Amino acid sequence: MEEHTDEVSLPATGDNFFPTNLCKGFQKELDGLINHLASDETFKTRYLKSEYKSKYSDEGTVSPEERRSAAILKWKAVEESNLKTNMRLYLGQDDFGWTTSDILLATARRFVSDVLGKLDYPAVLHGGKFSNGASTRVRRSPKAALEKHVGKAHITSSCVKHWLAFASNSRLSRLELDIFESSVMFTVPKATEIDRVACKEPEINMFLQRQIGSAIRRKLKKVGINLRDQTRNQKLASEALTSDLATIDLSSASDSITKQLVMSLLPTDWFMLLDDLRVDSVLIDGVEHVPEMFSSMGNGFTFELESLLFWALTRAVCLLSGKRGTISVYGDDIIAPASAGPRLARIFSWLGFKVNSKKSHWSGSFRESCGKHYYANREVTPFYLRGPVRSKSDVIRVLNRLLQWDNEGYLCFLTAEVSEFHMRWAKHIPSSLYGGQDVNSIDALVTGHPPRSRLQVTKKDLTFDQQAGLEYWLTVREAVRGFDPFYSLQVNPVKEGKVQTFSQPDWLELTNWEPYKIHGLPLVHDTLK
Repeated sequence: MEEHTDEVSLPATGDNFFPTNLCKGFQKELDGLINHLASDETFKTRYLKSEYKSKYSDEGTVSPEERRSAAILKWKAVEESNLKTNMRLYLGQDDFGWTTSDILLATARRFVSDVLGKLDYPAVLHGGKFSNGASTRVRRSPKAALEKHVGKAHITSSCVKHWLAFASNSRLSRLELDIFESSVMFTVPKATEIDRVACKEPEINMFLQRQIGSAIRRKLKKVGINLRDQTRNQKLASEALTSDLATIDLSSASDSITKQLVMSLLPTDWFMLLDDLRVDSVLIDGVEHVPEMFSSMGNGFTFELESLLFWALTRAVCLLSGKRGTISVYGDDIIAPASAGPRLARIFSWLGFKVNSKKSHWSGSFRESCGKHYYANREVTPFYLRGPVRSKSDVIRVLNRLLQWDNEGYLCFLTAEVSEFHMRWAKHIPSSLYGGQDVNSIDALVTGHPPRSRLQVTKKDLTFDQQAGLEYWLTVREAVRGFDPFYSLQVNPVKEGKVQTFSQPDWLELTNWEPYKIHGLPLVHDTLK
């Protein structure tokens, strides 16, 4: 599971403009480079070729309508499976040979109960705030959190009593409520041929769901599962062959968590609270559907709940099978002893989950978890071209990703052809944008220079409403780097706006990156002035 917050281009205006003929030439040469690299028959280069356009979308690929339709059809197919799973869990007991379903679920339930402990109500609901995400009433925007404080807030009838318990004797109790019993389905881009389904929910439900999610996060951290940090799973994947570990990924995992499974594994008081806070109806193009799943993508506790359940189930399978070894989860990215892989696959299938065979491995030399891919303990993580190259930031993204893909921790290129490609196209990027510090960024090119400028939008270029939502724009990364929000603001890549270049802070020093150090090529300082 990985985030792609920078995968949408900055607007190709002002300082971000890049001529169309150069964009097409860059993309053509990139395709040629990757095809050439793959001819050497190493796993890393062949894997890059197979993956880097797997999420690509433009006017010539599958249309947005077709991708959306495919996503909804897939979601409905999962729901048909969920119905069968709910009936199976409700009706019977199965014998797996090495244990029974009753023993397995009871063991997992004990682990869940140990983590959650006694429900401290209503204190468990306290400490939250509205987010800038979309709800059934308010569109996602930098000022969405402010808009949720005015007007009639959407809430389901089952959630009202919990909101009153939380908001009593506070200013939030003055918020007008409007009963709205359904979530609203929408889709977001995922891959070339299909979108990802999510749901907008009533904002009061989401507010309280997020507090439950935060509570589960805190409790999981006490048993070594940190849902704010993917690096543990990534490190374990890199060591998987040495430590004899499996990496397991589930398809449509959150959509396959059924109500009956949650009822079977959660303590009764916790289940009743979560059941009241979830939304048990979804509108699909205006048509109501009562889901068999427990909660949707868009629910504020879905990620934490699935992490808890997969951790407990994995631990139960390993305990009952006598398998010792490290267990770690991050959503549906699961690390477990390799010898437990076949039994975990069997149990997950029985519980209605589909093991993603492309991303699940307990034998062979390949492992993958939380966006990092390894072959024979060597990182082979590809980068993805998600759409046509149209701007400087698109070129910067690809050049930085190439450096990240090729360097393998040496802070420089290891492949002459990649280095030469990077050097040739870096000359088309203004030298004012050299000196980037982060290969995951799209606003400055990593060259080894001291920091210079980056693509930004100034506060004066924002509307009053956008300025009011300033907190939305500030990320942890900018806060750590010390950018002054009152003078400059990193551009939000999904918003159109005037793009300018701004100096990076003077205190940032020259990085250790020396991209062109290998193969006898001149050092970066001698070539990029």
